[in-house]
Amino acid sequence: MKVLIGSFMFCMFFVLTAFGDDKPQTNWGAVLKVPVEQSHAIDQVLINWGNWIKETHPLDADDKNNLEYLSITKGEPIGGHIYYVIVEVYPTNAGLMDHQRIYGETSGTEKYKDVFSKLRSVAGPYFVGGATQRYSVYKLVPSKQH
Repeated sequence: MKVLIGSFMFCMFFVLTAFGDDKPQTNWGAVLKVPVEQSHAIDQVLINWGNWIKETHPLDADDKNNLEYLSITKGEPIGGHIYYVIVEVYPTNAGLMDHQRIYGETSGTEKYKDVFSKLRSVAGPYFVGGATQRYSVYKLVPSKQH
């Protein structure tokens, strides 16, 4: 049941990102609440997912739609759990939509289907419902600000 719920939540972020409301959405993010004993497995799943982005997404800074940054952070244990925060930012809504297109084209391929199967089955149950992040309140990227 946890896997089914986790898979549902993971898939919902695509729907919510595409149809959530009228404000332009330029990022996606999530919070995971993970039992301490599962953190090593979650680390590897999220690293593999990050590597999928690195291998499949256009990263050239010259294109105004390409990924601006991806951050996956991990907190200290608290109450038997570790919280992870994922933030993926695109400068434009078109960039985020391109991410969704790339997911659709690559997630089922032989090379990447295991990445997404494990993301859904291993990490999916730990996504905090309702914690999807779609807007940046404040953003500072020093390497781009001269």
